[in-house]
Amino acid sequence: MAEEIPNQELERDYLTRVESLRDFYQTDHLQMTEAEQASLTPILNSLKDQRERYEEVAPIAEGGEKKVSRVYDRRLDRCVAMARAARAKNPQDQEQFLREARLTANLAHPNILPVYNMGVDPEGTPFFSMELVSGDSLKDIIRKLRDGDEQYKQEYPLETLLNIFLKICDAITYAHARNVLHLDLKPDNIRVGHFGEVFVCDWGLARVIYNEETSTPEEPGALDGDVLNDMTLSGTMKGTPGFMAPEQTEIDQEKIPQTDVYSLGAMLYMMLTYELPVDGSSANEVVDNTRAGSVIPPRRRKTDRMIPAGLEAVTMKALALNPADRYKSVAELQMDTTRYLTGYPTLAENADFVTRLTLLIQRHSRLTFLLMFFLILLAVIVSVDLISIRKEKAEAVAARQLAEENFKMYTKEVAFTKQLGEDLDDAVLYTVQSRDYVNAESMIPVLERGLTEDLSPDVKKNLLIQKGTLHFVLQQFNMANSCFEQAGESKKSEAMWNLSKKYAEIKPNDSSCLSDQQMAKLFNDDKPPPRMTVYYMYHHHMKKRRRNVPPEKYLPLAGAILDKLNGINRTKTKPLKLVEKDGGNHLNLSGSQYSVYSLNILGVYRRNVLVQLKLSSLDISRTPISRLSELKGLKLKELSMVGLDLPGKKINLPKQLEQVNVEKIVVGAKDYPPATIAELRKKYVVEFKR
Repeated sequence: MAEEIPNQELERDYLTRVESLRDFYQTDHLQMTEAEQASLTPILNSLKDQRERYEEVAPIAEGGEKKVSRVYDRRLDRCVAMARAARAKNPQDQEQFLREARLTANLAHPNILPVYNMGVDPEGTPFFSMELVSGDSLKDIIRKLRDGDEQYKQEYPLETLLNIFLKICDAITYAHARNVLHLDLKPDNIRVGHFGEVFVCDWGLARVIYNEETSTPEEPGALDGDVLNDMTLSGTMKGTPGFMAPEQTEIDQEKIPQTDVYSLGAMLYMMLTYELPVDGSSANEVVDNTRAGSVIPPRRRKTDRMIPAGLEAVTMKALALNPADRYKSVAELQMDTTRYLTGYPTLAENADFVTRLTLLIQRHSRLTFLLMFFLILLAVIVSVDLISIRKEKAEAVAARQLAEENFKMYTKEVAFTKQLGEDLDDAVLYTVQSRDYVNAESMIPVLERGLTEDLSPDVKKNLLIQKGTLHFVLQQFNMANSCFEQAGESKKSEAMWNLSKKYAEIKPNDSSCLSDQQMAKLFNDDKPPPRMTVYYMYHHHMKKRRRNVPPEKYLPLAGAILDKLNGINRTKTKPLKLVEKDGGNHLNLSGSQYSVYSLNILGVYRRNVLVQLKLSSLDISRTPISRLSELKGLKLKELSMVGLDLPGKKINLPKQLEQVNVEKIVVGAKDYPPATIAELRKKYVVEFKR
């Protein structure tokens, strides 16, 4: 009994502790306060907030029709731009203000300023909110350039301005596809953000037009001109002098897509000259000169830079007095501007042979230099040979006349032959460097035997550089590094030497092979190897790589070699992206600068770099490709080729397509005459696309 008492006390103590713990963890009687519950759903609570949604922060600008402010949106917790009607005192004016908001909201494009909301504020003033873009208007940029601002000159060279212009053309091309004309295009209505964004703004004068294929829209989201067009425009002239087309200055004159083409031409003119296309001391005088077509050619303006003839021709064609003489569409204007940027003659300038040859040389400057060097070297060799032949002939005549000197002549010829052999050996050692590297593996032993001879330091250095280049082409980076190190410093091998050191660490085993992604990084290095060396590296890489590499893994290498083939800086191209379509891979290259797709080495080796992507569908619309034979080797179900400018395309297109393995082609509705389309339908499925 004495031992049971402590156990009973322990049990009572245990039960007491359990009961205390149960009371401590019992939470049924606890409840959260309303404030605590509200703190858990701040976003939902903001939607129930009865306060005004928008809070004024600061004014931005005020024009004739509206004033724009920076406001805070309580519901979305961000700042947006808000436009309010400034002069709209009656319902008709307010309706016109809201037409602009409704129309802009229905134009969904990356280069058109998006509208988020519209309504009427507590004072009864209509408003609409839109994206708040930090940056400058194109008008401000041009003014800064005209004033000589050095920072703006560095940030906005001509090439950058032209790329901004192409984005504007993208937006207007889209709007025209939706049957919408802007009718008030000018630098003041273009916003350029700090991060490369370009937005077309102010669609207050825009009109929805109808054509034979459209009627009054019935589906939701379609544009109804009866609702969106400004009925008060009839019988009035609206626009900005200097940017209005001649037909805009005439009362009740029909507005067509070429009207916007003229305004875009005026904008391009200002980018080139910082001046309006027509002079005038007043708005009325500018309008009169516009009606008369008194456009001053850009190259007659006094500017701080030389205006290219190709761009002047593009500008003057877009500013033609007669709409029929302008570009038929904004897409054509955009394509011609792209031709200049990619180094091709513009269609507007109707370039002669000299101009075309000059641009061809500029596009292939390195190849031209090598060809000229080869021709000069060949001329020197031929000249030396001719001199030698004449000398030998004179000596032979002397030998026939002086028989007693035959022995001396023989001795002299032997000495000459020996010297010629020595010179020839040196020539062979030097010209080995000019051979192609298709047979790189068999060339290396030849150079190794040559390096065992007693050579001059310059000859030995050249042979070591040549041998190092062969090892580099075969991805034998350790051996290449050793050769370049023995040869010493040389501008010719500097880039390959640095890359050999770098990739010898990445791939220590010379018998293994880089991955496709690693090879792409090598080609895209800040100091890449020479272009021809890249081509041979790609050739040998494709021979040794694994055969079952997925197309997605090969994609970076395809992009890198495409950039090299087309002479394009990788910073100006977007990464390639494969999309599944109809059970296969689709690649969209539309609007790119690619015109060459096949690697051709000395006429011996030819490979289409897109074959490894296993494409079933390819889009090369609006690219500068000049011959469809570049696509040879692909097996496509569908080829989109809208807006191509193929030489003699209206006559030779069916013949060109014979070189492409394709089942269905997609072309523009007005790209080819009916006779050509009829011929194509005999062999292909033909689909039209705007």
